[in-house]
Amino acid sequence: MPNFSSKLNELNPQFLRELKGRLKPRTLLLAIIISFIAQVIFIEQATINDTRFYQVVFDWFSLIAVSVLLVSGSHALINDIANEEKRGTLNFIRLSPQSSQSVLFGKMLGVPIFWYIVILLAIPFHLWLGINANLPWHQILIFYVIVLAASIFYYSGALLFSLVGSWLGRFQAGLSSGFIIVFLLLTQRDLYGRMTDFLVILRLINPQYFIPSSSNNFSLVGFRWFGLPLGNNFAIVAGFSLLVYSIGTYFIWQSIERCYHAPHATMLSKKQSYFLTTSFTAITLGCVNSLNKESLISLIFLNFGLFLYLIAALTPNRQTLQDWARYQHIYRAKHPGKRKLIKDLIWGEKSPAILAIAINAVIVITSLSISISLSFNHGIEILNAVVAVIFAFSLLLIYAAFAQLMLFMKNEQRLLWTNTTLAAVICLPPIVLGILLSNTNHQFMWLFSIVGPAIILWPPNNLPLSAMMTFLAILAHATILGLLLFQTKRLLQKAGESATKALLTEA
Repeated sequence: MPNFSSKLNELNPQFLRELKGRLKPRTLLLAIIISFIAQVIFIEQATINDTRFYQVVFDWFSLIAVSVLLVSGSHALINDIANEEKRGTLNFIRLSPQSSQSVLFGKMLGVPIFWYIVILLAIPFHLWLGINANLPWHQILIFYVIVLAASIFYYSGALLFSLVGSWLGRFQAGLSSGFIIVFLLLTQRDLYGRMTDFLVILRLINPQYFIPSSSNNFSLVGFRWFGLPLGNNFAIVAGFSLLVYSIGTYFIWQSIERCYHAPHATMLSKKQSYFLTTSFTAITLGCVNSLNKESLISLIFLNFGLFLYLIAALTPNRQTLQDWARYQHIYRAKHPGKRKLIKDLIWGEKSPAILAIAINAVIVITSLSISISLSFNHGIEILNAVVAVIFAFSLLLIYAAFAQLMLFMKNEQRLLWTNTTLAAVICLPPIVLGILLSNTNHQFMWLFSIVGPAIILWPPNNLPLSAMMTFLAILAHATILGLLLFQTKRLLQKAGESATKALLTEA
């Protein structure tokens, strides 16, 4: 054991630290008891020598095990990072010679060790169920690989959330666990039917869709990506899912690297955001077998999630913006004939994020518009669909500009205020409009809420928006965005001048 500990310490000191703190005799005994009781409960349900019954028990055992592993493991990781930060040991770990990958991967291996033991002890029973259900061996092994990839993906997301969501305090771990539970429930595989096409894309990151089946009619039969029949083969569609997990994990770790070393840095660089949006668009757009109004709304919905993350990942904080504004002020004074503002807004690490988010929006709008023109038959349908997409992303740009302006407040709790206010700006308008305008057809007002794109695609009483109403709504969006940008620019200029004066006074 001393030799083993020494070698493990050389490989990953953080993992050894977690094992020493968590692998107590009482913990081991509790894990063994929980795993044993769970197996006994399911064994009692499998006394019936019937292949179909073994399949049902195998399905439910897999479903419960995956849910427990993802939810409980993520909760444990976030709690651990929060406790490290509260005790002040996280900064001490940052100063150690270990790399960020070594530290955080050690935590991914060590913190959920209790649940790893519970699951590992249940694998022989799980295999026994699979054998009695006549399941193909290769599908069972592929399912284990998918669960491993999903665990890395979800745990990586939990680590990132723990690093950037500390402002949530004690609600952080519960919120994360709740989100995973809701996601698994919303994308719940109906063991006796089919899931709606609205959420077909989300199947790729839900391991339950890869639970093996004794028949060839597994959950993702018929799945296509840009017309390629990937769903005709279990191994191929599983490989594509692993590719999606790998891409997602890669971008999450890009954010983790930046936040771990510099807690006040943005989660992504602007260059990384362009690659992320391009990858996301290619994956999601390819998963839509036939683009129609329903699938277009689902794509807009998914992109809302992406762009809310981009707003959080690219928007710099107040101090960073002040430093950038001072730099711009000094640069303009020293080089009155040169302009590098646009280049800095597109690629700069500390500049405002509005232009970068707009470029990401152009990437998605262009891709969706091309797909719309190829899939929709009538000119008016194409026009309405493109207008719906434009309205969706103009709203996102307004949210981005509003978030940037809010983060420039002097309030010490500006991050909390920004997130709370932005959530209210997104969620309250459709609720208020639904209450006040439930019996009227005030379509124009709905265009300023997140349900605006749906109103354009499915107008009430089949009365399409008039050209004048559409033009006025676009003009109103542009006016709101312009006012927010003007105010941001004014504050940045003022901050740059003040910071420069303060610097010259100190000198």
